[in-house]
Amino acid sequence: MAADDQMGWREQFSLSREIKANLRVLPTRELNSETPAELLDQRITPIDLLFVRNTGRMPAFSRAEIENWTLTIDGEVERPQRWTIDELKAVGSRNVIAVLECAGNGRAYFPCNRLINFLDAKAMALDGMISRIPFAKPYQFARSFRPRWKKWPWFAGTVMWADGAVGCIEWTGVPLAALLQRSGVKAGAVYTGHHSADLALGGTSPALSRGLPIAKALHPDTLVAWAMNGEDIPAIHGGPLRLVAPGYPGSAWQKWIDRIEIRDRVHDGRLMEEYRIDGEVIEEMPVNCVITRPANGFATRTGQPLGVGGYAWSGRSGIGKVGVSVDGGASWREAVLGEAPAGRFAWRRFDIEFAELAPGPVEIIVRAHDQDSEQPLTSRSRAGNPIGYCNNVARRVRGRVV
Repeated sequence: MAADDQMGWREQFSLSREIKANLRVLPTRELNSETPAELLDQRITPIDLLFVRNTGRMPAFSRAEIENWTLTIDGEVERPQRWTIDELKAVGSRNVIAVLECAGNGRAYFPCNRLINFLDAKAMALDGMISRIPFAKPYQFARSFRPRWKKWPWFAGTVMWADGAVGCIEWTGVPLAALLQRSGVKAGAVYTGHHSADLALGGTSPALSRGLPIAKALHPDTLVAWAMNGEDIPAIHGGPLRLVAPGYPGSAWQKWIDRIEIRDRVHDGRLMEEYRIDGEVIEEMPVNCVITRPANGFATRTGQPLGVGGYAWSGRSGIGKVGVSVDGGASWREAVLGEAPAGRFAWRRFDIEFAELAPGPVEIIVRAHDQDSEQPLTSRSRAGNPIGYCNNVARRVRGRVV
């Protein structure tokens, strides 16, 4: 894929606004759009409400390129292979319901990032006014000033996600294990290396190249997928082919994938060195949740019950319980969990109702527990985590009883 076939920022912005009208576009050089938490109140996230994360320029493909797309598997294999999409479908297909979550979800809640998030919001609001002027460029102010904020030494990370860099999707594809079996993985295989068509901003090198431990690559739920929610994967979400690695961060779910290299060592592709905490590559994602009701800033009348609900998930084990507080953490009640999800890596519903709340401000805190851990009540230290990954701090919304 040549550099000339990569979308410019204005094209990406227009595409996001056209098919992701309810998402919040973040002020970054690449296209990143976040879902408001209250719109995630469904067991399966509709495609038009799923967040968008790019690390570089988004590629644009012709119909002929999509029809002739191939996937190559090579490296530490006995029989290097190349498949068309139709040939992949002939190998077999599997449906997997799984949460897709960016490793940076919750980054905005690090204490050192709160001022950045506030400035981002003000700049985006100003841009909203500017963009209504016919001859103005969209988001010109936010995108030009934000690099100055990023130079502050205590700034953690790049994309200021709050709660909405997550969604639960039904994926359809062929298990990667089936392809690796046909290729004959050698005994010395340790890791996969993923290669795709998107390019880094301002250059011709790959935007991203992550990988998976070989055991995860062989997991039956790890897919090379061509469909999401029963539809062909759109280009904005990595179509025509993307990897699905349930329980792992979204960076490992390589989009626009056209080659999987089997390595005899941990992959050293672009940004592999970045997705680390305390020197270790981020693999299984920690337990987390999203509060989908009420929305932040809610108001409810005295005497009316207050319902709190949302979804919880974990890349490590199943959800055991969800605790909810409506007094800032002074006391806790256990929410009612919905039926067990259809699949180990899908999220699980929780609901609870509070009655007779006193008039005044209300802070709701929700923390989910999996089988061996729980969401912390405060953000973890940035030591060993300068880019601010996996901030699964207990989620909060604030409102009033009037």
